[in-house]
Amino acid sequence: MKKETEYIIQLIVKRLQGGLSPEEETFFTAWKSRSKANEELYERLENEYEEHTEYPLYEQFNARRSWPSVMKDIRKRHSIRRLYRGVAAAAIVLLSVSSYLVFSTGGEEVLPVARVESGNHFSFGKRASLILPGGDTLLIAPGVADTLDEQLPFVSNNGETLIYHTPRTADSLVYNTLKIPRGGAYSLQLSDGTKVMLNSDSRLKFPQSFSGDTREVYLEGEGFFQVAKDAAKPFIVHCEKYAVRVLGTTFNISAYRNDEVSMTTLVEGRVNIECGNTVVALTPGLMAAVADSKVTTREVNVESYISWTRDQFSFSEERLEDLLKKISRWYDVEFVFDDEEIKDYKFSGFMPRYESIDAILQIMEQAANVTFKMNNKQIVVYTHQE
Repeated sequence: MKKETEYIIQLIVKRLQGGLSPEEETFFTAWKSRSKANEELYERLENEYEEHTEYPLYEQFNARRSWPSVMKDIRKRHSIRRLYRGVAAAAIVLLSVSSYLVFSTGGEEVLPVARVESGNHFSFGKRASLILPGGDTLLIAPGVADTLDEQLPFVSNNGETLIYHTPRTADSLVYNTLKIPRGGAYSLQLSDGTKVMLNSDSRLKFPQSFSGDTREVYLEGEGFFQVAKDAAKPFIVHCEKYAVRVLGTTFNISAYRNDEVSMTTLVEGRVNIECGNTVVALTPGLMAAVADSKVTTREVNVESYISWTRDQFSFSEERLEDLLKKISRWYDVEFVFDDEEIKDYKFSGFMPRYESIDAILQIMEQAANVTFKMNNKQIVVYTHQE
């Protein structure tokens, strides 16, 4: 059964990529017609693959981890579950295939892994609130067009982005704050043309219009910046532990208050990380981590750090504790670990952010050696007992 399982995983992935030989096609067709569950599983995976086939993680998985190397890892471990806990798949397709096949037995019909009726009705989507200088708060949501308020005739909302046009008078700095709740996300275009997408549980303080020799904003949480070029006015993002100085570039910052490490990942251009007396220059593909007033850099898979802008959770050998922090902010839940060692489990893969939390946790249970038990908004994480 184990050898057949491994072979079926290979066939499904090759089928999705259009590379089956006539003999393999015959075997695959026989497996697919064996049960209704098999047919439904492949149909679902095929749809997901078509949605995400341009996602760079697929290409990186194919290039770096050929099936011979994957099979070598399988033989080194006692089960496919441990394979996906250790090296894991680079896509939800592989997670779903392995999970389904490992836990199906013989010809019995088993429902696909992610088919879960959610008991959690927590809502998420495009939403935010705008805090004005006097403390008044305006709710921002899709469907609200034109100007927002008599106080802000120079601001418009197209349903996804809050757009600041240059006010007639901009001699002094007047600050607004865009606040994103848990389970929310929204975009902002500043008066200079800089575009910012804010992630769940984040806030950005910014001037209605820039003046002076610099363009400065203040971030708490996570934001993806596409800075408009202006050589005469550097753009500076202030975080709690450091600042990022740029002229025009694209980068991601994750600087939540309760995270021990804050990270800046450069997509294109060039930025300087300023932490106390330390200045570190980043080039594309580098990530700077700031912890305890120290800055370290390393090369990373940039897509893993900006996938949230495409409504994905993406992880590459990420500690389970750090991964669950991101999930907790999106679904507004709290994770509690039954065993401290579980926090260091590594996980790779990606999943859609708009799935129910039940579906997300079920996929993770199959891919990592853990079990989740939910009690309202608190979720306890246990080591899976085989």
